[in-house]
Amino acid sequence: MNATPPVARLQLGQMLRELRETAGKKRSEAADTLECQVAKISKIETGRATLSPGDARLLVDLYGADDEVADAVFQLARDARKRTQVRFPDWVKRFVTMESIAESIDVYEPELIPGLMQTAEYAMAVTAATHPEKTGEEIEQMANTRASRQARLADEDPIKYSAVISEAVIRRPIGGPAVMRPQLEHLCRLSELPNVTLRIIPFAAGAHSAMGSSFRVIRLRKPSGARTVYLEDAVFGHYLDGSTQIDRHARAFELLQSVASSEADTVATLQRVIRELT
Repeated sequence: MNATPPVARLQLGQMLRELRETAGKKRSEAADTLECQVAKISKIETGRATLSPGDARLLVDLYGADDEVADAVFQLARDARKRTQVRFPDWVKRFVTMESIAESIDVYEPELIPGLMQTAEYAMAVTAATHPEKTGEEIEQMANTRASRQARLADEDPIKYSAVISEAVIRRPIGGPAVMRPQLEHLCRLSELPNVTLRIIPFAAGAHSAMGSSFRVIRLRKPSGARTVYLEDAVFGHYLDGSTQIDRHARAFELLQSVASSEADTVATLQRVIRELT
């Protein structure tokens, strides 16, 4: 499946930046090749601008990309230029960019299956409930965008993804049994991946370190060790970059893991709930 335009722009920018850095080229050299300003190269590499097929060819030639990589760039360039009815705000685009260059993400969710772990049907059911103003086509496009991002869990250099969720997440019948059963089965399969950890906080655990909140602690590949915390509400995404704030959320996640079920017990709980849905 081809990437949707917003995701394609971000993936294209990330790929071009990595190709440029591997080739030892500067943005100014890329700008000279395209006869444009350096600012345009920056916008392309951060997913804020597209480029023509001819410009894509000039860049892959400059960077010495092989045929397979060049074909991937051209496909993303085509996908990025397609029109879509869905418009994503800048804060959403920034988060998707951060996600695409992350080395690891620790996520706590008390209400929903984390985005990278959602099935398409679950994502559409959630989107329909949270965005009642969207048409069916727009809802499907938004769900497909999320599905494109999920490749990060199983690509050649996958992200390390650790999720802790409340038991309420798997008990809430989003979309009914026909949606929840495949979703919980999908979680079981994801739990088998060596880079994915999923644990559930049972109701019996009582109070814990993240009551009333959800968050993501994101560790970036470059610069090495750089971290940020991402918080999201109904209308905006927020980033916490202060070391004290980051450390506090990282510690909260450690405490969540200490009261959550083990990975094996989590899978057993999922399987039990699946049986209850049959």
